[in-house]
Amino acid sequence: MPKTELTPHELELLKVALPFAQANGAVPTQSELRDKLRCRDICARNIQHYLLESNAIKVADRVEAIPIRAEDKATVQHSLGDEQFGTAYSHVVRENLRLRKALDKYSKKSAADKLEREHAFREEVEALKNLAKQEIGRIPKEVSTPKDTGILLEIATPDLHVGKLAHSIETGGRPYDVKIAIATFERALEALIARTSGYNVEEILLVAGNDLFNSDSPENETTAGTAVSCDGRFHKTFHHVRNMMVKAVERLRQIAKVHILIVPGNHDRLTAYHLGDSLECYFHADPQVRVTNTPVVRKYVEWGKCLIGFCHGDEGRRTEYAQLMAVENPQAWGRTQFREVHTGHYHKQQLEEFHGVRVRILSALTPADDWHSANGYIGAIRQAEAFVWSKTEGLLAEVFYNDDAAKPIITKKVFVDAS
Repeated sequence: MPKTELTPHELELLKVALPFAQANGAVPTQSELRDKLRCRDICARNIQHYLLESNAIKVADRVEAIPIRAEDKATVQHSLGDEQFGTAYSHVVRENLRLRKALDKYSKKSAADKLEREHAFREEVEALKNLAKQEIGRIPKEVSTPKDTGILLEIATPDLHVGKLAHSIETGGRPYDVKIAIATFERALEALIARTSGYNVEEILLVAGNDLFNSDSPENETTAGTAVSCDGRFHKTFHHVRNMMVKAVERLRQIAKVHILIVPGNHDRLTAYHLGDSLECYFHADPQVRVTNTPVVRKYVEWGKCLIGFCHGDEGRRTEYAQLMAVENPQAWGRTQFREVHTGHYHKQQLEEFHGVRVRILSALTPADDWHSANGYIGAIRQAEAFVWSKTEGLLAEVFYNDDAAKPIITKKVFVDAS
């Protein structure tokens, strides 16, 4: 153990002395150090003694075979500039222990995450098997016969945020949980089907994703890691939503063939993709159903002379969507005349037109949660929409469902103001 302790000034000189000693392969003499460092004799002597006592050259080269004092190693690292230390004699032992504990914790967390993912995957496979068994055991529903009417029915329910938790006494608005969200979606879907029943529909475009889920992980966080208020466990919510979508597709395929378009949102980018993959597995043998689930932000559907773009709206500028549509789909752009881009994200209704391309922000069915209420994002009309498209005439009709006009859906878990 070295008996010599260096002053702050000598520690700074050590940054020059140690590389000099490494280059020589031995500890320099006192005169060599004095000339190299341009310092007084006492400083050169102290540094020489410290280099000898602490075995600093071997420590610096990281080839020493015997244990050394942590304080000595910290001093050498400080002299090499490897790390920034508040003092020369930092508590390296405790820091090494902290790092070992952190690494061990990370290893255990990684293993736990892997097991959780494997468990979730097995649950998903078993759930799909059970759904398939139920489908096999039940009487087949009437399926529509293919027809060529040139009519596309687009069902748009962006920003449903299934899994969001909202209490009326906190928000001043309607309550919301998983059961309410699913019930709201189902009655909105039935209303849109009824209000468009006068059209002889050839195909139904069901736009899913678009913040269909409120969170993107078991930690109840969005894709970017923002914590959100959620009702129940993530995997349970996923199963409820998957079953809801299967039921919706089964309902729509009785009317016409169904095209499911998955649009990633900022709350559910990964989860929406997983949902699309599950639906693709479930309906893979059904000629009446097809799924578009490519992992891109913007997606396009060409229908006769119509070109319809879809994105969540949290990325890119609305003023540039027209140019992006033309650049990303030049051939479809050339074949079409009626062009729109449909987005969500802002939970409101808005229509703009840029270079002949109409850009719509669509309303949401979800009410405000505590964060939105506290920040004043309230009062938007809660709507779902359907668009009727003609291959030759473009957009023929818009149909709305206003959930604010319907009777509130109340579940058993409701907080009542005792006052």
